[in-house]
Amino acid sequence: MIVRLIVATIVGGIVLFGAGFVIYGLVLGPMLMTPNMHVYTNEVGSLMKEPPSVIPLILANITFAFLLALIFEKWASIRTFATGAMAGAIITFLTTLYFGFSFFAFMRLYKNFTPLLADLAGSIVLGALAGGVIGLVLGLMKKE
Repeated sequence: MIVRLIVATIVGGIVLFGAGFVIYGLVLGPMLMTPNMHVYTNEVGSLMKEPPSVIPLILANITFAFLLALIFEKWASIRTFATGAMAGAIITFLTTLYFGFSFFAFMRLYKNFTPLLADLAGSIVLGALAGGVIGLVLGLMKKE
């Protein structure tokens, strides 16, 4: 179980990092999210880091991949790409919705709902890809 969990986490983290760069870094971020967010600066600089810090980003992706892999392995017994994609999309949709509404409640980060909707669309695709790959890896490494 431990080896399957580690391998699925690493592969899922790689998918999250790569697909996240394409989805958020090249498509949604510059086109929909950044133009609809407020810009805050102080003596330290801008609220948003350009470019982002890579090590914390890698750790965030590994952490979320581990969450999906743990749920799939320990409780959901997900072992296929299709079921992993569906579960990954649902889990990322709900976590993104939670954080998006929390940002609206506590911060003046967004000008309107466009960044939240773009984030939801991106997270569904990202979660489906990562969840599918994690489910596939767990299925390929199942106990005989």
